[in-house]
Amino acid sequence: MIEWTVCSNCGKILDSSQTICSSCNGSVSKTDMTYLNSQLSDLMFVVNTLNIFKPLCDSMSDLDVSLESMIYDDLFKWFAYLGLGDDVITDNELEFINTLLNSSYDRNDLLQLTDLKLDEDVPLSFKCLGELDGFAKSYDMHRVNTTRDLFECYKLFAKFFITVDNELNGDVLDQCNAYLNYLSQNIDLSEDDLTPTRIRTLDETPDDEEEVSKKTLEDYLDELNSLIGLGNVKKDVNSLINLVQIRKIRQSRGIKQPPMSLHMVFSGNPGTGKTTVARLLAKIYHEIGVLSKGHLIETDRSGLVGGYVGQTAIKTREVIGQAMGGILFIDEAYSLASQSENDYGQEAINTLLKAMEDNRDDLIVIVAGYTELMDQFLHSNPGLESRFNKFLHFKDYDAGELYEIFMLMAGEANLDVDESGKDYLTKYFDSLVDNKPSNFANGRAVRNLFEEVLTAQANRLAPQEEITDEELNTLTYEDFLVDEDED
Repeated sequence: MIEWTVCSNCGKILDSSQTICSSCNGSVSKTDMTYLNSQLSDLMFVVNTLNIFKPLCDSMSDLDVSLESMIYDDLFKWFAYLGLGDDVITDNELEFINTLLNSSYDRNDLLQLTDLKLDEDVPLSFKCLGELDGFAKSYDMHRVNTTRDLFECYKLFAKFFITVDNELNGDVLDQCNAYLNYLSQNIDLSEDDLTPTRIRTLDETPDDEEEVSKKTLEDYLDELNSLIGLGNVKKDVNSLINLVQIRKIRQSRGIKQPPMSLHMVFSGNPGTGKTTVARLLAKIYHEIGVLSKGHLIETDRSGLVGGYVGQTAIKTREVIGQAMGGILFIDEAYSLASQSENDYGQEAINTLLKAMEDNRDDLIVIVAGYTELMDQFLHSNPGLESRFNKFLHFKDYDAGELYEIFMLMAGEANLDVDESGKDYLTKYFDSLVDNKPSNFANGRAVRNLFEEVLTAQANRLAPQEEITDEELNTLTYEDFLVDEDED
């Protein structure tokens, strides 16, 4: 483990043999990469907040890359620049980079940047953050200055990086100070008069979130079991929950447990409740102590795969980091297994498999998609077959269940359906199920119909001079004749 000896008073990094600071006679203590990771997490929390201004940012209008990825990429170049300052990349330097950036770079990755000249332009991450800080201040977020925060990270990380081998190369120090001076002259480092806001780390839970969620394990189980249809899914999920609970009890009593993977495959057509079940499962696993946070991060190929070598691993690790403590739900996961030589989907799969192994105690991955395509996906890589051994198949809804879903949507919108409308719905869903395509959209088809009917009701009522409450709250047979009107 990388570790430094630091003065508790002035922060100077000392030789590991020193017990008193030679500069201020202060006491010394040990620190490690955990401290640096917390500083980067603090920055990323604020950066994520600024994503709301991304559509307004000219610097990012043509970029298909996140702020986080951009910062990680520029930090990697910064460490390569410093590491190559003495023409040697040590094991400790590699471990430092990979631990801080949650990456798996090797020496060749750094050696490719041997001719890198950082002082020819300000890194893109600083330019984008500078523009976003401006938008933040225009919305009275005066305490935000991520440009300065990133600069402070550059300084702090460099201080530890160039001493990671418990020695200091004078030429590298000069090179480091020269570039930091260049940056300070070309970016906005203005201090704010207001007291700096406390930045919450990614591992903390805000007080208001704790207040919002008062649900118990029984509440989440009731919510799962009250879902329309999904009889086989609910049975399998309840059995899985029971198995996990018994394992937890045995473990608490010191009984040795065989390894168990909780990663899953959800197969079936769209609109069958896969995301809803995954979200509930995350909450349930949190309540029984399997996951530390119990949230769900949903993504697909576009959220994992980049446009050039190295970017995909960064994007994938970024999403994995967001999902830690919860469930990572990857929709249409089969799209990652392309056979094209120029496709980076395999890089995402490899990064994902490593993370699943390294973090199996606090991360569950669920891959989802059409049944046949998911079978092909799992057989495309031996690592996928070995890690995904639990399968849940989400069957299409029958006509009665589709009717229930529509009536549930109507009820949630405070709408009633008259008797003629109900008769129409019954016949409509019978016909829909009898003639459904192989990729039937299920609940999404019901949602589309519901929105069309709402529009039809609005078009019917709008010309009236007076509209009663009953008319506003009732869907009539006439509102369901959308398809017939189009014919």
